[in-house]
Order: sequence, then C-alpha cells, then structure tokens
Amino acid sequence: MGAVIMFNINISHILLGFVGLVFVTACSASSDTVSTTVTNNKTYYHLKYSLTNENIISLNSLTMDQFVINGGQFELLLNKSEFPISAPNCKSDLILRMPWTNSEITNSDLFIQEKYEVYKNIKNLTDSGRINSMDIYIELNPYVEFTEEELILTQCNIFFRQSAGQYISKIGMLKK
Repeated sequence: MGAVIMFNINISHILLGFVGLVFVTACSASSDTVSTTVTNNKTYYHLKYSLTNENIISLNSLTMDQFVINGGQFELLLNKSEFPISAPNCKSDLILRMPWTNSEITNSDLFIQEKYEVYKNIKNLTDSGRINSMDIYIELNPYVEFTEEELILTQCNIFFRQSAGQYISKIGMLKK
C-alpha cells in the first residue's frame, strides 16, 4: 500500500508539473514581460517595467527622515492605460507601493537606504520633465489571476518586488 501511495504522489507531482508548464507557457504567450516562478508551491508573477513621465501620474515628496519613519514605504500613481496588465475592476489609476521594511530586522538600515535610492531616482525622473525611463521590478501578487487567455489585476494595487524587507531588482527565482 505504501508503494501505491508513493506512486500516486509521484503521478500527482508529474501532473502538477505538467499543468504548471502549460500554465507558464500560456502566461508567456499572453504577456512575455511577466516572469513566473514557483516557491513553496506558490506561484509568483514578476514584471520588469519601465517608468516614464507618461506612465507616472504622481509621486509624493518625502525627506529621508520621513522615509525612515515610514520604513521605506512610498507609493506612486501609475496611468492604468499605460500598464501592460489589464485591471478591469479598477476604476481609477494603479497604485504602485514600495512595501514597508521592519526596522528591527537585520540590515533594515541598508534595505531602507536602497529603497530611498529607488525613490530618489523615480523623483528625479518625474522632476526632470524629459522623456527618460527607469526600470523597476514589480510583484503582481496577490492581486493577479489568470483568466482563459491572460493575466489580469483584480485590484488597483501593485507592489515593488520585495523579499524579507529588501527591494528585489530582478525577475525570476531568488537565491536561497
């Protein structure tokens, strides 16, 4: 009986892997800019996105002191029509947030400083008035789902990619 259970588990893993491969392929077909990774049986969707003056609607001004008090958290409004993933339930623009970093974790000062550099670069982009761009990395989870043909956002919220309080400036798997 133990062999049968093991066989069933192996078949289910094979089927899950095949379904995951088909799913990733389907996602890639609808949006080749989205990277899909699976960690601890959870699927994550990452997007490398170019910020420009055309797709940024607003960004608040923050001092370094305000930034530290906020744990590196800030937000900007993005033009929904300029974003590559549709958001049919969103009646306004998209809110892109940099998640908060807990000041009590190891390296929090470094992580908040890295986030401040990202913020300053975005602020410089919006203040310049020129048509420049800046690549950022977005985590589409948790407000994303796969429909019959494409990924869609279920809410107006999207987040900068982060892990354990640190902004992640790449797509794909993280090193362990």
